[in-house]
Amino acid sequence: MTEPVVVTSCGHLRGSIEKSVEGFEYYAFKGVPYAKPPIGELRFQDPQPPEAWVGTRDATIFGSPCAQFDQFKQSYVGSDDCLYLNIYVKSITPNLNLPVMMWIHGGAFSFGSGDDELYGPDYLLRKDIVLVTINYRLGVFGFLNLEDEIMPGNQGMKDQVMALRWIQQNIAIYGGDPNNVTLFGESSGAACVHYLALSPMTKGLLHKIICQSGVAINTWASLPNPKQYAYALCKTLGYETNKSEEIVKYLRTIDHFKLVKMQEKLRSIEEKMQLLYPFGPAMDVKSANPFMPIPISEAIQRGLNIPVLLGYNNREGIYSLATLQNAKMRDVDKNFNNYMHPNLLSFLQKNNLTSYNLREIYNCAQLTEQNYSNKLIDLMGDMYISLGCHITIKFLILQNLAPIYFYKFSYDKGLSLTKLMVQTSLKGASHFDEVPYLFYMRYFDTLGIDHLQRGTNSYKVMEQMIEMWTNFAKNGMPTSTISNLISEKWTRVTNPIHLSYMNIDTKLSMNNTINIEQHLCSG
Repeated sequence: MTEPVVVTSCGHLRGSIEKSVEGFEYYAFKGVPYAKPPIGELRFQDPQPPEAWVGTRDATIFGSPCAQFDQFKQSYVGSDDCLYLNIYVKSITPNLNLPVMMWIHGGAFSFGSGDDELYGPDYLLRKDIVLVTINYRLGVFGFLNLEDEIMPGNQGMKDQVMALRWIQQNIAIYGGDPNNVTLFGESSGAACVHYLALSPMTKGLLHKIICQSGVAINTWASLPNPKQYAYALCKTLGYETNKSEEIVKYLRTIDHFKLVKMQEKLRSIEEKMQLLYPFGPAMDVKSANPFMPIPISEAIQRGLNIPVLLGYNNREGIYSLATLQNAKMRDVDKNFNNYMHPNLLSFLQKNNLTSYNLREIYNCAQLTEQNYSNKLIDLMGDMYISLGCHITIKFLILQNLAPIYFYKFSYDKGLSLTKLMVQTSLKGASHFDEVPYLFYMRYFDTLGIDHLQRGTNSYKVMEQMIEMWTNFAKNGMPTSTISNLISEKWTRVTNPIHLSYMNIDTKLSMNNTINIEQHLCSG
């Protein structure tokens, strides 16, 4: 292999040759600008097309992530100048028409990046695809929303649209097929994927989606009254006004790390338990070019005319221990409503339920200092992840526009970064636990943790997931044929109440579960 140079719409790019943990070589192009740097007067504005450069641009180093507090490194990293993507492919053969998979990282719309610290391409490139990972604007930088024409929000979502446009213009030179683009993501990244599929801005830009532990209808994925957090941020900084022009002008003068620090101070213990983030996607009907012109509750009812694969892990709520362990049982017990997202309370009210009804259904009516965290885990996982997925599946089935495949990830014999973080050995697969079976994580080296070993059950789970995910990207079906590796045919879900799903564990198996919405409303 020789040093790769390609000619993009903006100029020449020089990439690097890297060797995967699987033993094969691949080409990597890192830190490729897909939009103009959103600095200075462009902070908080919609993304602008990238500018051309002279000569050959080096694409061997990752671009900066958006300014944030890195949850893994426990430090402040990044900058305003963050609109970069990375491309990985085994062979650069123009017009080869390989399936394209674009990954959107999770991180509560406020932290994370697309680099190989967590999202290395080694496993996915076992198959013939082009992998793209992206950075986009997070937190206040990507989601400042004053609910008016001056600052309507969703800048971070429009960044992702710009990345999709870059793929349409350039991916063929890497051998990718611009007419076969699959978006996939996890947690808030999965919610972004779903939003993008629902947005009128992305027509013709994407062709399949995979949502892992997140959808746009999840309570935490849409922000009620977003402008109140912009006002609160200014107040925390010692500047009080409700005039949009003045707010935007003022916030452009504040150092990016200071903005990150101040936005973190906006969240109370209750709001952290509610999974309420001060900056995230919302309706932007007053934008001159809206990303989401109608409420998400209406958009989701229209269904999607592209194949969908979505699911979650069987004990998502283990992640909530990080907050539950910092809350006092007596306060949670007495003021339970204060620990529930406003969108969730609204859902309960519409269905003639109270939070106490919910606690009874989940056997959480009686709490003690010893058991309250563990008892609430499944309630939290269902309310903040599974319920939204089930509601989404229901509407997709009712519209019946395209096939949908549903999964639960239950394998819990490998390493869990989430359990390591919250210091628990509880059984079940928690939030994020499926991701190390799709991506090779250099972060494991930092922790001194072994990577997947050939011949183990964990390695087999990785092989199965890579096979099914890339099959879906190729032809819209996760199990094309039955084999020694894929021993069970993954059938599409067709009943909105009795949901059939692929259980991903040491052994693959098709199972059924009751739609949680139906269970709550009939119980």
